[in-house]
Amino acid sequence: MTGKRHPDVGAYAIGALEHDEAERFEEHLAGCERCAAALAELAPVADMLADVPPPQEPPPGTLDRLLSELSAVRARQRRVRRRLVVAVTAAAVVAVAAPVVTAVVLAGDEPAAEQRRADVSGQEVRAVDPETGVAARISMRPVTWGTSVDLDLRGVSGPRRCDLQAVGKDGSHETVTSWGVPADGYGAGNGRNAGASGQGGGNSLRTSGGTSMSPDDIDHFEVVTSEGDRLVIVPAEVG
Repeated sequence: MTGKRHPDVGAYAIGALEHDEAERFEEHLAGCERCAAALAELAPVADMLADVPPPQEPPPGTLDRLLSELSAVRARQRRVRRRLVVAVTAAAVVAVAAPVVTAVVLAGDEPAAEQRRADVSGQEVRAVDPETGVAARISMRPVTWGTSVDLDLRGVSGPRRCDLQAVGKDGSHETVTSWGVPADGYGAGNGRNAGASGQGGGNSLRTSGGTSMSPDDIDHFEVVTSEGDRLVIVPAEVG
C-alpha cells in the first residue's frame, strides 16, 4: 500500500480517464488499499453524477437574442442617464438664472432705487435703433453662474412678444428674458404708456434675467420679436 492517494482516483470514479490511463490506474489500484478505500467512498457520488443528464446546447439563435436584449437594456440605461442629466441641468439653470419669462415693471422717467443700485454695481450699455426708434439700456453684473442682466426698454409698439438675447463672441445665442408688449406699447407714442413727447419718453418696460455667459464672453444684446424682427442691438462694451 502506498502512503499517498493516487491523483486519478476521482477521475477514475466518474469515468473521466482515457482507456490507457484507466488501465494504468487499475494496475495501481490492485496493490493500493488507500486508493481502493477512496474509490469506495466516491462510488455513491459517481452514481449520482451518472444520473445527471448531459448539458444540452441552447436552441439556435439564443446567444444572438441574449446579446440583442443586453444591447437594448444598455440603450435604455443611456437614455435614462441623458434624461437625468438634462433634467438636472435645466433645474440648475432655473435655480440660478431665474425663469426666462419674468415679471415686468412699468416705470416713469426716474429709475427705481433698485435700478439705480444695479447701474452703479454693474456695467451699463445702451443704444437706440435709428430705424425702429427703440431705445434700450442694459446693466450687466457678473455672478457665479454667468451674468445678471437688467433691461430698460422704450419706444416699443404692440401687441407683440419680445425676447432679449445675449449673443456670444463665438456667435452663440441665449435668451435672457421674454415679455409681452400690450397694444398701447411702452413709450411708443401710441397710447397711455407714451411720454409727453410721444417718442421714447414716458413709461418704459423694465425686466431682469440672466445668461450663463460671462460679461467678457458677450459680444452684444438683441431685442427681437417672436416673428424674428430685430428691434435694437446693444453692444456689450461701452463704445
